[in-house]
Amino acid sequence: MANSIVLGRKAVIITVVLSALVMFITSFVYRMNHPNLFVQVKQQHTADDGHDHGDGAVPPGMGQAGTMTKVKEYMARVDADPDDVEALVGLGNAFLMMRAWDRALEPLKRANDLRPGDTIVLKGVGIAYFNKKEFDKAAGTYQAILDIDPEDTLAMFNLGVINKYYFKKPDVARTYFEKILSLEKDDAEMLKMVRQELAQ
Repeated sequence: MANSIVLGRKAVIITVVLSALVMFITSFVYRMNHPNLFVQVKQQHTADDGHDHGDGAVPPGMGQAGTMTKVKEYMARVDADPDDVEALVGLGNAFLMMRAWDRALEPLKRANDLRPGDTIVLKGVGIAYFNKKEFDKAAGTYQAILDIDPEDTLAMFNLGVINKYYFKKPDVARTYFEKILSLEKDDAEMLKMVRQELAQ
């Protein structure tokens, strides 16, 4: 009887260990096949009057209802002034949060036409193109950011991901990742991800 209990416990432990191993392998394979861009979400600056006076970014963690409220607010502002760049960027970012890539592109591209060379706007455009699987356009957008700011490590990382996983150019990707290591001093999360990419 005692032996059967011990064997039963061992079987349970082995099953748990094997299950954990399968989960790890599955997670690793998924990560290899579905890499993510490095995305920075800028915190919204809200003045005492409760209105957005920042760059139009939607705060991370905002619920669906909150996002829809911001969408309506930004739409009203764009209706009143089609050239309101902050409202266009806010509307585009809200749609990005909702994973509505096509709807995000329209206001973001309009904002880019009104304020060419704004790297924050271009990063939103790049995210939308990437998630639409339009990798050539995404890469072109991130290259445009580097043409403006050659030391933008976020754009470099995203170009590294696109070249490694979608253009199948690991040597080009490695060049971007290694350059980030020489430039980036503050963003610990990005540095961690870069080292992981170089180690694979």
